[in-house]
Amino acid sequence: MKRATLRIGAVVAAAAILAGCSSLDETKPSTLIPARQLNLSESLTIPAETIVAGALIFWFVDPLAPNWRVEVETLGERRFRVAMRMKRFTTGGEGEVAPVLRRTAEKLRRDKGYRDFEIVELTEGIESTVPIARRVAHAVVELR
Repeated sequence: MKRATLRIGAVVAAAAILAGCSSLDETKPSTLIPARQLNLSESLTIPAETIVAGALIFWFVDPLAPNWRVEVETLGERRFRVAMRMKRFTTGGEGEVAPVLRRTAEKLRRDKGYRDFEIVELTEGIESTVPIARRVAHAVVELR
């Protein structure tokens, strides 16, 4: 929820900057974005296209999102399938499968009231999807 709010906020902010401040008095130019650029100082200006490109990159890359999306499916009373999918654009995180899986299994163990868990099966690979492939991992966890 928080991530989506930040992403929407970034797009709304970019749209507001592009729209600029206008007034009914046409003789007084907008001071926020004259000539479709953001003037931060006399020597530093940012074109509107750069602002839009930055907002779009932030929207797709989402640097605040966790590197892995984890889905848990119940196979039985004590068995669970854990599917993990890495986000498309990352700066690391390729070696995080084991720690993320352990945290997920530990949370399942605590939530269900068991003393221990065993990772029965673990496979890792690359899912070739368009436009960019991503790392995936699948595991079966049994609670004891």
